Amino acid sequence: VLMIGIDGNSKQNFQRHMPKTRNFLLNDLNAIELHQYNKLGEKTYPNVVALLTGKSQTEMIRSNWTAAQTFDNVNDDFIWSDFRKAGYRTGTVFDQYHLTAFHYQKKGWDKAPVDFYRRAGLHYRNRDKLMRRHNKHCIGDIPEITLNHDFWIQMATTFNNSKTRPYFGFSFSVHLTHDSHNMASAGDHLYHRFLQELKDKNIINNTVFIFFSDHGQRFGKTREMYNGKIESSTPYMFLVFPPWFHRKYPQIIKVLKINQERLTTNRDIYETLRDLVNFQATTKLGDINKRGISLFQEIPRERMCEHAEIPVEYCVCNQLTNSNVSSSISLVLALTVQDKLRKIIYPVRLKCAQLTFRSLKKVMEVRSDRSNVNQTTTDSTLYMISIATTPGDAIYEATVKFFNSTKKAEVVSEIIRINMYRGQAECIPSPVLRPFCYCK
Repeated sequence: VLMIGIDGNSKQNFQRHMPKTRNFLLNDLNAIELHQYNKLGEKTYPNVVALLTGKSQTEMIRSNWTAAQTFDNVNDDFIWSDFRKAGYRTGTVFDQYHLTAFHYQKKGWDKAPVDFYRRAGLHYRNRDKLMRRHNKHCIGDIPEITLNHDFWIQMATTFNNSKTRPYFGFSFSVHLTHDSHNMASAGDHLYHRFLQELKDKNIINNTVFIFFSDHGQRFGKTREMYNGKIESSTPYMFLVFPPWFHRKYPQIIKVLKINQERLTTNRDIYETLRDLVNFQATTKLGDINKRGISLFQEIPRERMCEHAEIPVEYCVCNQLTNSNVSSSISLVLALTVQDKLRKIIYPVRLKCAQLTFRSLKKVMEVRSDRSNVNQTTTDSTLYMISIATTPGDAIYEATVKFFNSTKKAEVVSEIIRINMYRGQAECIPSPVLRPFCYCK
């Protein structure tokens, strides 16, 4: 099993900037693309944690882990530990360790979490200014992506030739698209060449290959638009099975193709990986009451974001409609978000300025994904609102419930900052509070 991920690359951006890679996946490798794939959290961490453990951020904390600790105590929760116990050789590659989900303002691991852990070499190469003097995407004159791809080719070829133990690999690339989604185009020919090599060396013939991203663009002018909001919540997910698998297990392939058009998340991929550890060629209808359903089970057509525990602010099934909201209601919504922001930042008020509502950017009504009936009760209405605050010119987005009878409102989602805050919040270390801080 080989999983290759790219940070911050939406499904739509992948279509625009990496057409060679996408076409090769679909036409040459017969990949199964999940068309209704929805992210679970704002940043990389909640999405990748769900992919590898099936858990939420809160559940990770309940599992005897905090941001002040390493992940060593909970490494058994990660899917690579399941594969290792089943006899697989395991490996991971991250191109920018200081920016990965498990190292950015976190402790990572003291002990290698897998058999082949490429941290040390990459860590020192990333710190070598001479090596990165001319191009931050290269190590010397070799693209960093190519070095990572070469590692997987060598690992897969070696273990394929040994015919003793299978392998599980997880790779996640941050550097290419972290600061600019347009940079994805620079990697198209490199990923295309990697996929071609997987096929030419017959690696794909005994490998389940998973090609994915965690979320779309989270900041910038594009993100402030409606299309940008949708793209932010729609990463891509491709699954490639060996040609013989299609012939031997046609019923499973049939179910996988049905699930292409069903609402899916990273938790479903986690459950699929668990099924791969101890593979059984059986199919059945998935339980709609379970938030994670293996793709080897048919996901119910009726599944909604609530079933999959997708937060309302990320659910792209819901309809966002422009509505004529009165100025008085808009002000209530905006001030409700302002008050929530002040409560969030209160613990660090001595270092961070108090945020004040400056202007209304957008208000849209949120309607249910299954009908034209508002998804809340008739006494209340859900709105998606974005506001600008001062100081710092921050732009925040939130889902707010307005109670028609009392004319009061309540924030019912995570508040998301959708423009950059680099250089504004260096006075506090907390990754949770930084998006809301403007240092005094």
